[in-house]
Amino acid sequence: MKLRLAHYRNRFTMFRIYYALGAGLIKDHGIDWTVIEVPDPPSRELEECLIRGDVDLANVYLPNFLERRLAGAPVVGLCTEWKSTRKGNGLFVRRGTFAQPQELEGKTIATHQGRHAIHKYLMKNAYGVDPQSLRWAASPQETLLDILRRGDADAVVLLDQFFFHGEQAAGAECLYTDGDAWKVLTGFDEMIKHMVAANEALLRNDPGLHKPLLDAFRKSFAYSERNIEEVADIFIKSYGGDRETLLVSARYPRMEFTFTEAERRLAQRQMDMFVEVGRLPRSEPVEGFFAA
Repeated sequence: MKLRLAHYRNRFTMFRIYYALGAGLIKDHGIDWTVIEVPDPPSRELEECLIRGDVDLANVYLPNFLERRLAGAPVVGLCTEWKSTRKGNGLFVRRGTFAQPQELEGKTIATHQGRHAIHKYLMKNAYGVDPQSLRWAASPQETLLDILRRGDADAVVLLDQFFFHGEQAAGAECLYTDGDAWKVLTGFDEMIKHMVAANEALLRNDPGLHKPLLDAFRKSFAYSERNIEEVADIFIKSYGGDRETLLVSARYPRMEFTFTEAERRLAQRQMDMFVEVGRLPRSEPVEGFFAA
């Protein structure tokens, strides 16, 4: 059986998860894998190519998957992939300027997307910040730390390897992470960021394929865990980057390729949040969106 899987380009954490599949190192269950990369958001090509049937599987942002499924797209969830903990997504300020999030009222926050609906929600609900007082600016991730240093923004949201750069910067400090705020607000110690979805036709034609797919994902991830430096070197040849930063930031997410009862409750709570911030039109029982 030949299967095609897509993920975002130039993301080491994703590259390393599926490297062994794409390199033909995982041959279990008679599956011949092709792994392709597609542009990052704001492009919606990852979901589009899955919906069109150009690929059989894709790792997608949870809210994007929920949005498309609510709209009737022929996609079904298989498992969670990338769950953030309390590293890898945080709000940074210049060292010594602010002691708590409430002090950012009336200030400017720069992110890679401008107004950041999730951080706005977390600041309001976990820390009592008046969201109407905040000013937002947009700039690519790789520029945000310099923007903070120059004083062009009072705070910036840094993700993934840029979060690591922020932790290492002498003049910056993390005021809170999204995981810190989420824990305060809900008691959950993780958030689902990415999950693996399939075109419905795949499981409709072969209902027994679900468990072999999860097994393949876990084995590919395990390969990268054993050979993380080798995989990092291969990634750097294509995309460049600082080796130490890639290796550290790859450890931030939690990846288990499961959909447990606890994850179901977590996904439902996140879906309710997405509705509240206007990201989704309504909430529905999330278990109906995932394969049994």
